[in-house]
Amino acid sequence: MAKELEYAPAFILHTRPFKENQLLIEMLVAGEGRMSIIGFKGSKKNTAKTALFRPFRPLVIQFRKTSGLRTLKSVDENQSLARQLTELKGKALFCGFYINELICRLCKADEDYPELYALYTYALKYLAKTPEQLGSEGLWLELILRQFEYRLLVMLGYGISFQNECEHGVEIASGASYELRPDRGFVMTSDKPGSITGHQILSLAQRLDTTLDMVENPDSEVLKEDLRVAKGIMRLCLQVHLGDKPLKSRELFRK
Repeated sequence: MAKELEYAPAFILHTRPFKENQLLIEMLVAGEGRMSIIGFKGSKKNTAKTALFRPFRPLVIQFRKTSGLRTLKSVDENQSLARQLTELKGKALFCGFYINELICRLCKADEDYPELYALYTYALKYLAKTPEQLGSEGLWLELILRQFEYRLLVMLGYGISFQNECEHGVEIASGASYELRPDRGFVMTSDKPGSITGHQILSLAQRLDTTLDMVENPDSEVLKEDLRVAKGIMRLCLQVHLGDKPLKSRELFRK
């Protein structure tokens, strides 16, 4: 019995040649998560459809579910969402590739991640913006990436608390010092090189949870320091789950 066709909003994360005239497409599908789908290479005569097969284009796809890989039957632009998204350029584009690689490395194909599509769309909507209140594009992009990393880890069940220390569950104290256990959270320690103040942890808790539309004229030097600390924390937390294989997208920022 033939499987029914399904429709869903989606984004392409990555494509690679599969068999003759076929592509294996890693897609982020609304309500589901990361999905591996077989698609056919577009013909040269159909350049409009071929142009859709690239990352960051909001799509509506039609696919057939089978016991193995799904088969892509049609693809069109998600026009209502496309009007809300700005094309990624420069460093914002590199950030987009980094986010895509994180998803492909951390989210298993064909497992349910119903919140992932909304999280991804949220990040794309803000990546191309450079709001005046943050003073520089670099700080804005850093804040978006740190929020995405934090929320992705929480969604996957790997998140750490920025409100309570991990040994006894007591609230983080502003005047105390802590060290990070990447797979567990923060534990109280003496004030020593590499320790993080409770004040910084609590400040980061607010920054990571605040909707970007609500960000108001922060002190740029304080924000810069907070984001430096957040980057170190998130990198260590991600490393536990990424393993030793480096992320290719990080090379884009070095170049």
